[in-house]
This record gives sequence, C-alpha cells and structure tokens, in this order.
Amino acid sequence: MSLELLEAHQTVDGIAVTFATERGIEPLEGTCDEIARLATVMQQVGALASINEDEQVWLEQVVVGNAIVHLGLNPGRQARVRIVRS
Repeated sequence: MSLELLEAHQTVDGIAVTFATERGIEPLEGTCDEIARLATVMQQVGALASINEDEQVWLEQVVVGNAIVHLGLNPGRQARVRIVRS
C-alpha cells in the first residue's frame, strides 16, 4: 500500500497522523474513533491486496477530520489510496 505512517501524536480533540503517499506527505487529524476505523480498513485492504491479481476497485471510504480517505485495490497485489480534502 502506498500509505506509510510517518508520525502520530495525541491532540486535544483526537489524534494527528502523518502519512507518506506516492503524492507526498499527507497530514490527517481526526477523532480516536476515526483513526481506529482507518487503521482497521487499512489492515483489511492490505489483506485483500495480497491475494488480488486483477481487480481495480475502490472498497471503502473513511472520514478522518476534514478528509475522506478512499482505499481500494489495484491489479498485481497492490492497494490504492486517495485522500480528498473537504
């Protein structure tokens, strides 16, 4: 998956995380529940990616603060990610 966790720390309202993606550095800040949901979906997508040979599909959208993190699969056992800010 092209989403690597670089840093995380607690904030007054939740958790701030910084990811490295193929598009650069992406900071996200959300509640503990939002970050926990993102972590769960990342694990699930990673597991599915490891067995996916042919599909290119978006599987989940996770709201984290002011962003929507789209997670899915690319052919060749790869995950995909797109972060859209509102």
